[in-house]
Amino acid sequence: MSFWHFVLLFFAMAFGIGALAIVMEHLQKMASIKAQARTQHSEAVERRLEELAQQVAELRQMHTEHVLSIDSHIQHLDYKLSAVESRLEQIEQRQNVGR
Repeated sequence: MSFWHFVLLFFAMAFGIGALAIVMEHLQKMASIKAQARTQHSEAVERRLEELAQQVAELRQMHTEHVLSIDSHIQHLDYKLSAVESRLEQIEQRQNVGR
């Protein structure tokens, strides 16, 4: 090989290695950006899941409160119905005594 072939090979290798380094750096940056985007996406999903869990807990609490409220109303109505039935029995007894 002649001197010029060696010079050409040297510059080709130097520029080839430089180009390869630039391409590899670009690929590394792209991988880093993708990983960062996945992390940000994962954090957003995690925050949304926490919000949904909080909403579910609030709905459960609200449901429990409504069930207790309905139970209280049923007990109150049962008490009133018992009082009405008792009063009706008293009226019926008076009517039967009066005959």
